[in-house]
Amino acid sequence: MAEPSADIFPRFSEAEYARRYAKVRELMAARGLDALVVYGDSAFQGSNHANLIWLANWTDPYSAYVLVPRLGEPTLFISNPLYRHTAARASNLAQVEWGGWNGGRTIGERLRDLGLGRGRIGLCGVRNVIRASMPYEHGTALREMLPEGTLEEALDVLQEARLLKSAEEMAWFERGAAFTDMAIEGIAGGARIGMPEVEVAALAQNAALARGARWMFHFLGATPMAAPEFIFPWQYPSTRPLQAGDIVMTEISVSSWGYPGQIQRPFTVGGAPTPAYQALYELAAKCYHSVFDALKPGNTDEDVKRAAGFVEREGFRTQDALLHGWGITIEPPRVDLPCAMIKRELAPVTFQEGMLLVIQPHVVSADGRRGVQVGNLVAVEAGGARPLQRYPVEFIRIP
Repeated sequence: MAEPSADIFPRFSEAEYARRYAKVRELMAARGLDALVVYGDSAFQGSNHANLIWLANWTDPYSAYVLVPRLGEPTLFISNPLYRHTAARASNLAQVEWGGWNGGRTIGERLRDLGLGRGRIGLCGVRNVIRASMPYEHGTALREMLPEGTLEEALDVLQEARLLKSAEEMAWFERGAAFTDMAIEGIAGGARIGMPEVEVAALAQNAALARGARWMFHFLGATPMAAPEFIFPWQYPSTRPLQAGDIVMTEISVSSWGYPGQIQRPFTVGGAPTPAYQALYELAAKCYHSVFDALKPGNTDEDVKRAAGFVEREGFRTQDALLHGWGITIEPPRVDLPCAMIKRELAPVTFQEGMLLVIQPHVVSADGRRGVQVGNLVAVEAGGARPLQRYPVEFIRIP
């Protein structure tokens, strides 16, 4: 009987994983850390596993850990022994184990076995649009197991290590972006008046999933342009049928084995946009292109804000972030205008070659009743930005 293929699950090259661990250990050494305890969970369609996907090529149905000693082999600790055969086959790590019913206790025992009971241990939890760490019970058990050790927040180690993407990573994000474009193409090619939103969402999913994509999320919703109910789409599609005169708002991310694209496109149903929505679209598209042109290595968040400042000067506001970082999930940096309706934690940023960013101006009328968002995932390269999304920037029409 022939042996099964070793590559039935996607995996990066050994050289790419060696690069990643070398960078992480370089940063650990600079911080004086003896080990990292890296946590991830399945929230937000698994994107909270970003660090685990990057280190261990694994998305656990629940939660999991990677233990990275500064010296020695890393270990993936999974949530359930039922999953070990899959994790062992998919992961790039040789050591894949069950973490027990309390991962903190199991990892504490392993750290003591490694002689790191008095070590300096960095904890890497989860951070995308919220701040979180490992479960309380796990953290308590870990501290009880290491009474003489030092535990400290170290998520910045993984964020810095993952900030600039390699050429091999970029190729995976290119595939995720292509799958994401397929989702928009599925809606544009199949949506019709009278179709419920849930069926519109199915068009998007069917266009990509059969080709090996992984679904991350689809925010999708239709509302009458004459009397809009919202300015940002539903997080889950409703059963409401599309009607003539609607605007359909979308924000969609589809991935290649956890490496997603992101796109925002508006649609009209049964005719042209109203003058008010057309004006909002034109302003959002102009803002997108202006920010795109400002994304050059060495430029800063101030350059981006200057490029987009006309939105506020013309009497409009924004709601969603003007620009945010992207990787296996939503990440720093974030850039917003002073007129932003949602105030976020911002920090100065200098753009570098190898960054991935989502430009997504979400322009809202002065009265707050109407909004249009246009966006793409883009890469920062030596000569400036390059869109990974290939679908045209346009106000799409559904017959």
